[in-house]
Amino acid sequence: MDLIAIGSRIKAERRSRGISQEKLAELVSVSPHYIYEIERGMKAMSLETLINIISALEISADYLIFGKQQLETAPLYDQLQLMSEERRLRAENAFKALLPYIA
Repeated sequence: MDLIAIGSRIKAERRSRGISQEKLAELVSVSPHYIYEIERGMKAMSLETLINIISALEISADYLIFGKQQLETAPLYDQLQLMSEERRLRAENAFKALLPYIA
């Protein structure tokens, strides 16, 4: 298991949601320093802590552990983020074409 990659994903998700290390620690019932160590890849976490982080950040275990998220099951915004630039532009153009028909 790549603790540095997992920690980086936790940090990125936490920041994207505007959650401080202190707040995440509170949500997960651990110390802020422990969150710091996890995000730096310095500490492994228990299964309970892993589950609590997944729940607090509302992310999938696949994404957190392996860096993968199933495109079909991801929310629309996440799907767009996972697409290549070319596919994202095609999706944007398709959406713009549909806008006049959406009431």
